[in-house]
Amino acid sequence: MAATKDPERVAAVHATGVLDSPEPPGLRRLTRLASRLVGSPTALVSLVLDDRQVFASQIGLPEPWAERGQTPLSHSFCRHVVDDDRPLVVSDARLNDRLKDNLAIPEIGVIAYAGMPIRVDGRTLGSFCAIDGQPREWSPDDLAVLEDLAAAVSTEIALLRAARHAEETSAVVRRILEVSQDAYISIDAAGVVLEWNPAAEILFGRSRAEAVGADLAGLIIPAEFRDAHHSGLARVRATGQSTLAGKRIELPAVGRDGRRFPVEFTVQSTRHDGRVVFHAFLHDISERSAAASQLRRQAELIDAAPAAIIVRTPTGKINFWNNGAEQMYGWPAAAAVGRNIHRLLATVFPDDEAVIERALHEEGRWEGQVTHRRADGRTLTALSRHVVRPDAGGAGPEVIETNTDITERRRAEERLEASERQFRTQFHQSTVGQAIVGLDGVIRHVNEAYARMLGHSPEELIGRRNEDFTHPDDRAEGVLMTARLFAEEQESYERTKRLIHADGHSVDVHIGVRLVRDADGAPLHLIGVIQDITARLRAQRERDAAQAVLAERNAQLERANSELQRANLLKLDLMGMLSHDIGTPLTAILGYGEMLVESELPQPLAKPTEKIMNAAHRIDELRLNVLSMCMLSETRLHADRHPVRLAEALQDALDAADQVVPLHCPSHATVLVNPAHLRQIVVNFLTNARKYGGGATGIEVTPEAGTTRIVVLDRGPGVPAELREHLFERYTRAGGTQTSGHGLGLHIVASLAEANGGSVDYQPGDPVGSVFSLTLESAF
Repeated sequence: MAATKDPERVAAVHATGVLDSPEPPGLRRLTRLASRLVGSPTALVSLVLDDRQVFASQIGLPEPWAERGQTPLSHSFCRHVVDDDRPLVVSDARLNDRLKDNLAIPEIGVIAYAGMPIRVDGRTLGSFCAIDGQPREWSPDDLAVLEDLAAAVSTEIALLRAARHAEETSAVVRRILEVSQDAYISIDAAGVVLEWNPAAEILFGRSRAEAVGADLAGLIIPAEFRDAHHSGLARVRATGQSTLAGKRIELPAVGRDGRRFPVEFTVQSTRHDGRVVFHAFLHDISERSAAASQLRRQAELIDAAPAAIIVRTPTGKINFWNNGAEQMYGWPAAAAVGRNIHRLLATVFPDDEAVIERALHEEGRWEGQVTHRRADGRTLTALSRHVVRPDAGGAGPEVIETNTDITERRRAEERLEASERQFRTQFHQSTVGQAIVGLDGVIRHVNEAYARMLGHSPEELIGRRNEDFTHPDDRAEGVLMTARLFAEEQESYERTKRLIHADGHSVDVHIGVRLVRDADGAPLHLIGVIQDITARLRAQRERDAAQAVLAERNAQLERANSELQRANLLKLDLMGMLSHDIGTPLTAILGYGEMLVESELPQPLAKPTEKIMNAAHRIDELRLNVLSMCMLSETRLHADRHPVRLAEALQDALDAADQVVPLHCPSHATVLVNPAHLRQIVVNFLTNARKYGGGATGIEVTPEAGTTRIVVLDRGPGVPAELREHLFERYTRAGGTQTSGHGLGLHIVASLAEANGGSVDYQPGDPVGSVFSLTLESAF
């Protein structure tokens, strides 16, 4: 038979009294604590009957189930905890073959479930469980918390049951004394009767008025036992101890009429107002043994209860004070009974005392936390429950208080709350990234700073594995260093690693990790502090790269300086060669050539002589260009300028170039220029026009504001578009042409123009041809 159907177990559930009372505050606190510590939206104290489960305490349950406070077993996961008598832990019930058809999934939203058995007196009465509407993995810490809280729930239910039983027993005891079929007699240490109940009147045939104040021996003890009775009382008075107290004794008794009959009685001794009092219940062996035994057990239960059970009048006078009250407050019952409880304990209520009294008057009960003062002056916090009951003697109502010391629990809660507040403030407001990771590698908590490093929100990171955001190449080192923490080789470690941002790029971080352990040294979780060092590493890499580049450039400069020194020596040798070794014989060639040209040579020799002269002039031009380049490379060229009339200077250049070109120049046009430089520039323009443009078609001079522009025109194909931007740079010449050249002429022209404070330019002709121009400063 399934445990849920066991009648004895179901009866034990009803016997707790929890089903018949409002939600106990102790269970409510444990339920809320479970929800907060485990982080589940729902937590339940579920007591399972044979046809339904009833929620003795709940938090986070949706309607209408929260209002109903119960569900049929078709909606119960907790029934399996009872049937199996062991915990039930499920990450996703929809994937569990045993639970996937349970109606709690679609109707209540139960997905993840962790339930611990609630055991009282060896029976599993239900389950203390945490529920989540989303799939989740329950960590070992979560399950340990639930197991501890389930044990506390079991204890709380046992206390509630004991308190209820004690309350009922107290009233029963008083009523028993009035209506009991057993004779109750109490005497002092001298044997004088103090109490004599109606059953004693019937049993012994003497009225209470007749018995109280008389010697018990003369009332009920046979003559042969009276000496032993008096000797026992004398020993009690002398030693304060009774050999009969607490024992069940069978002796003969005698009635008023002299009838002897066997009785069984139990003697208890107490102290009342500083004196020893004996209490005895007497009955026929056959009829009254069971009642006396039950009364004794009930009295022992009240004294053994861990809570303080106090009976008082509505005005606060203490009538009953159990052993639990003595232990809790440090006052013995003899000192407490008869005192006003609120003055004795300096009671501080959470509300106005009038509010408490009104609740007792209107509802018959009140419960809440109060502050009491112990006999040693210390204060304690008690969970107090007040219930109004009519007095058994008809003297008016009485109040039964059941107080449980929750001082340490409350202090622990306050410390925990303060610690949690401090931790949350430090954790979430820190500008440094922080994360708490379970031993399974799953992220439990992260702050905003760490989430920003990864490009996620904190909610998106919680529940995911930490290694998912670690660069694959850096994961193995993290596992190795974590193993060292577990092996207690080190308490913490620091390292640099790369994280993977949400957009895919890497984030360089410096991380410090510590393994947090519990009081027994068992690992709990890992806590990490993370700093983004991407910018710092980038700056270091850029600095190292810059230093490497600088070192390479320094080496290149050293090599270049060495090469320049060698090139400069070569250039000096070249200039000497061009100036002397080539210039001297070339001058001789040109001189003798001119003599031959001026002579009347035979026709077969005239043409070759002309070609020799043209070649010599080209060599001399090349020599002069190379010398100019050497001078330009060595230092900036300086020109000795003075006013030059353009008409004569341009004609001289035409004669030097041996060309006849239309010249349009105002007679007064005068510029500031070195005449030799002007001649070299114009001759170069004319020579290029002859080489590439079929010959110059004209020279035009245009005076402008402060400057004068000299233009050489031709009708050739023009300069290709791709060469125009580089036309005046060194070694630039048109490709695909049959004309020889070294590409230095226009560069030298531009340098000479700049040295003379002017500039050169090229424009394509319209519609064809080229326009080379020289702009110089006008001289007035």
